[in-house]
Amino acid sequence: MLHDVRYVRYAGALRPRRNAVAALVAADVRRPLGLGRSAGAKLWPFLLLAVAYMPALAVVAVPLLVPQVTVQPTDLIGYPQLLTTNAVVVLAFVATAVPAVPTRDRRDRVLSLYFATALSRAEYVVGAALAAVALLALIVLGPALVLFVGSVATADDPGGWLADSAGDLPRILLASAVVVLPHAALGLAVSSLTARRVFAVGAYLAVVLVGPVLSRLLAVVVGADWPLAFDPAGGPVLLATAVVTGAEQAAGPLAWWVWAGTVALGATVLGLRYGRGGDA
Repeated sequence: MLHDVRYVRYAGALRPRRNAVAALVAADVRRPLGLGRSAGAKLWPFLLLAVAYMPALAVVAVPLLVPQVTVQPTDLIGYPQLLTTNAVVVLAFVATAVPAVPTRDRRDRVLSLYFATALSRAEYVVGAALAAVALLALIVLGPALVLFVGSVATADDPGGWLADSAGDLPRILLASAVVVLPHAALGLAVSSLTARRVFAVGAYLAVVLVGPVLSRLLAVVVGADWPLAFDPAGGPVLLATAVVTGAEQAAGPLAWWVWAGTVALGATVLGLRYGRGGDA
């Protein structure tokens, strides 16, 4: 039997390019969370999520389940304490989730296919960055929002409490961005340099585990707090705590310069790495 096989012009509706970026973001968010994969692939990321949300859920559940308890959830654990408590969980989540965003595409050598069809190199970088930010917001911003909403729900006068505490919400969003952006930039920059996820994880952990030790040793040697601004693990958390409380950060303006430099450096590495295109 003979078949008339030929190329024909696509006659369907053309979707805007932002749909391709949205599809990339959705795929890069689903992959590290193990969605659409086996139960074993979901175990570690959802375990970290459970640990991150547990403090907020616990303090919200107490006044909900025990009516005799009249204390507010934010009196049991404040936003600064929540950020500090989840700091280690955030590092573990970044190390395991963010490298899965760029390394798989490089390992499978599909970047040339992306760049030749649906996505430009800039759109690919934007999509990877949005996916990393969304993943980290899930574990940094999510628990803080649970605490905020739970405090409204358990208040004697929810409307009055919301009116009095509405100013906390912008600070929560800004503090979460202060934690998320440098870790996303650092994790993506390190991961863009290799196609092996294990190397990316090891390099990121080396930076965030060795950096705090060196910065604290230097602070002891010089007898000042300014070296703490170079702590890649605790620095963003201290800045975020200062944003929430309105207090002055111990390391001063230098900490903000280091924060901005980390984000800019990560973006520069990504731009240079993918600016050439290809799978190298």
